[in-house]
Amino acid sequence: MKLYDLVLLLIVVVMSLFLRLWRLEYPPAMYFDEVYHVPAAMLLAHGDARTPFDPFATSYDGVNYMDWLHPPLAKYVQALSMQWFGFTPFGWRLPSVVFGTASLIVLYFWLLALGEHYLFARQKMPTRTLSTRIFALMAVFLFSLDGIFLTMSRIAMNDVVLLFFSLLSVLIFTLYLIRKNQFWLLPTGFCLGLAVATKWSAGWILLLLLLYELGRARSWKYVPLVFFSLLLLPIVVYVLSYSGAFHQGLSLAEWLRYQWLIVQSQLQNEAWHAYSSDPLTWPLNWRSVWLWTSSAEMSAANTANIYVLANPLLSIYALVALVMTLRVLLQQRLAQLPTQGLYFLLLLYLASFLPWILFSRNMFLHHYLLAVPFAMAMVSYWLVMIWQAQTLQKRRVALIFNLLFWACWLFVLFYPHWVGLPVPMEFANAVYFLLPSWR
Repeated sequence: MKLYDLVLLLIVVVMSLFLRLWRLEYPPAMYFDEVYHVPAAMLLAHGDARTPFDPFATSYDGVNYMDWLHPPLAKYVQALSMQWFGFTPFGWRLPSVVFGTASLIVLYFWLLALGEHYLFARQKMPTRTLSTRIFALMAVFLFSLDGIFLTMSRIAMNDVVLLFFSLLSVLIFTLYLIRKNQFWLLPTGFCLGLAVATKWSAGWILLLLLLYELGRARSWKYVPLVFFSLLLLPIVVYVLSYSGAFHQGLSLAEWLRYQWLIVQSQLQNEAWHAYSSDPLTWPLNWRSVWLWTSSAEMSAANTANIYVLANPLLSIYALVALVMTLRVLLQQRLAQLPTQGLYFLLLLYLASFLPWILFSRNMFLHHYLLAVPFAMAMVSYWLVMIWQAQTLQKRRVALIFNLLFWACWLFVLFYPHWVGLPVPMEFANAVYFLLPSWR
């Protein structure tokens, strides 16, 4: 990693951190699903590790219900933050900022490894190194411009914590593939356990990596290690995440009953929600999620809202990159390292959101967050390939500058819509509600 790359990475990370910390205490009260997560985290912060995960403990303060549908890890992190920084919006939202920013760093180093040893492995040095550096930096920059990522990095929920541990597990697994050292499967499984202990949707990536390893196992002697590292170890970590509740009297039978209730809720909850959407529409950025509005700043002339909505231009980029990826994978042999890397990216992308179509419960655009960095990696890969295809340096610079500039410009344009800044009503209607489904 060269000093120039480090400086550029730090600029992206610091700017992302600033844009998440600025006005983090606003809204000044719990909003959207914070009303479920924060009360549970408050109980944990006050030493009650059992009540937050009891489906029958219906209320914390007579008003706010607690989130018992998700595992406890993210709520423990939020509880620790509140103990250190206060029982305030800043205190309970800060972990999302930290894990969101850290996700950019993990994504960068994972893409460096993937690009160097797979995607650009057939290129000669120093072209390979240059391509990898541009690829990783550009993907991180594009991901930092995404609206879903920004919004979920400023709210006290578990999605960004899930993102961090999922990316970390993929990074370690890629290092295992590169170094061919079976020891790396153990930290992979441990991080997958932390991801599942944050949110069950990490299980699809766990299943993907498990099946991938079983499919390439050359000997039955290797299978027990795979099952231990990528199945048994994550399960143990998941169970241990409830150790506080066990210590305070929760029995194994009660815990199993609670887990079954979670399963039933996930499979059978058919309650209607106005902002739910079909997972197949998420790549299209079709249906937004309205998180909050300011009654104090609402008027005939102005409005202030927080919406979950992807960067519209990045959604278009991602769809084009997906089509190009599918086209190439249908034409090339899997034996080639670049094809394997691209195939790995595609599988991670699909595993991060496509299984949601199997469920009938309410689903929302922010569930697409885990797939976004993999989509941006595909976009960045094809931008590098297009850049290399240009023979004239001026064309290269003009092409990349325009593609990145307009994505950045749309980020600035939509930033108020993602963080609740007041804007003129006419402007919001013309831009933020351009599509009826965005309202």
